[in-house]
This record gives sequence, structure tokens and C-alpha cells, in this order.
Amino acid sequence: MRRFALLFLLAAAASATASAQIVGKRDYGPVPASSPFLADSRLPGPAIHREVSDLEGRIERARESGALSRNEARRLEREARAIGRLARLWGRDGLSPSERAELDNRAAYLRDAVNRPARSGRRRG
Repeated sequence: MRRFALLFLLAAAASATASAQIVGKRDYGPVPASSPFLADSRLPGPAIHREVSDLEGRIERARESGALSRNEARRLEREARAIGRLARLWGRDGLSPSERAELDNRAAYLRDAVNRPARSGRRRG
């Protein structure tokens, strides 16, 4: 019984100190509007979303014209959706320079893949 009482007291003391350490969210006031002429990592930048939308349209047009096969178009559309997902996920707390570079590199790869001339002798599906 003594052991149980001692364990109970230790558990109560530990929970009391743990609950005392939890602090609420701090409010630092309103965030000032940023200047469009200064780099600001807090802004996710709608340019990525616009570029992904543009690339999805290009993929669709290339598929309709026969420049891309059905499988190529699906693969590229999947990559475009992945870029959009990452932009939304990473943009929640602002894009770091490395995150922005990663998104830009992925978008450039996708743009090059859509604009790449078709190889001869390849079957179009």
C-alpha cells in the first residue's frame, strides 16, 4: 500500500509540473503587409499555383495533339499534382528558399518534359 501511495504522489507531482509548463499560443499582433519589391518567405507565392495550372493545361493540349502518349500525360499530370500538393503543404508556414527552389526545379522539369519533342519510332497511345 505504501508503494502505491508513493507512486501516486510521484505521478501527481509529475503531472502538476508538466501542466504548469504548457503555455498558450502567443499573439504578436497583426502582420504588416509586405512589399512586392522585397523577398518575403512568409508568402507562399501564387506563382507556383498559376504555373502548375498552366502546366496542366499544356499537358492536356499536348495529349490531345498527340505529342504525348496517354501514359506520359498521366505521369506528368501526377507530377503536376505532386508539385501543387507540396506548394500547399510547404506554403502553410511560408516557403523557405530551398523549398521554393525545389518547387521551381520540379516545375522546370515538368515544363521541359511537356515541351520535349517526341522521339521517332515511339508508339502513341
